[in-house]
Amino acid sequence: MNTYFSCLPCFIRQALEAAQLASADERTTEEVLRRSLRRLSDLPFDKTPPHIVKEIHRIVRDLVKLEDPYKELKVRYNKMALDLLPLLREAVSASEDRLQTAARLAVAGNVIDFGHLNSDFDISLNEVIEDSLERPITINRTEDLRLDLERADRILYLTDNAGEIVFDRLLIEEIDRHNERVILGVRGVPIINDATLSDARQAGLSDMVTVMGNGSDAPGTILEECDGPFRKAFEKADLVIAKGQGNYETLSETPGNIYFLLKVKCPSIARDLSCRTGDIVIAKTDHARHANDVPPLAIDDTLSVGLP
Repeated sequence: MNTYFSCLPCFIRQALEAAQLASADERTTEEVLRRSLRRLSDLPFDKTPPHIVKEIHRIVRDLVKLEDPYKELKVRYNKMALDLLPLLREAVSASEDRLQTAARLAVAGNVIDFGHLNSDFDISLNEVIEDSLERPITINRTEDLRLDLERADRILYLTDNAGEIVFDRLLIEEIDRHNERVILGVRGVPIINDATLSDARQAGLSDMVTVMGNGSDAPGTILEECDGPFRKAFEKADLVIAKGQGNYETLSETPGNIYFLLKVKCPSIARDLSCRTGDIVIAKTDHARHANDVPPLAIDDTLSVGLP
């Protein structure tokens, strides 16, 4: 998926928020914004948003001298999600369709995305969970996913955010009770609140499945920038489950048996998928759409996340 003009304000907002989280002084924050604006002026729009976001956050890390400005928030949301895990498991066990319920809850976790929230990071997880269990699934390829899971010997599960990674446990447990087919892919370097190896360990996933960093600092999966072992795992996978908008943005035009599980949080993604912000999506590669095929959405077509 290419970058839309409407993505630009989000890039600058992320630069500002990351600098503020790192407690940068005004002079450093100003330099972060100036360098980010200069960098944006040179970047091509035929690249995906994560191509550009990684450049912005490299500037932040270089100037504030802090590798992971979001570290404390990630630990906090991992813990909040872990506290909910027993109740979430009960919801899956009581469901008539365990796979779809586990998938819905995995999507519920996708709302924990500091790249698309406002600067108030508090999220009402209970409201998010309730909404995700009740909201219709706009693009629903659950039955195709069920069939492909039965046939797959190698499954690569690409995570998105910290906190959300705990919700992914539910779907991974449902996919493979013995956890012998699943490889979990996480980011190779801290970027926004995306899950890394340390988040997988905190969420208990490193005790369940093989966890692999992708070697990249992009908030998505830019295959040409990932390391050799990860690319090999991607190529060998019979089935790829890709969580979140960043993975959709970077893999929507990649050939393969790829399923995208996400909650649509911005008009650009909504336009690309021909749906609306707030929609729940369980899509497959052949649902990826190009902007020229889809009528533009209103500029104020945004999702208001329930905040306490």
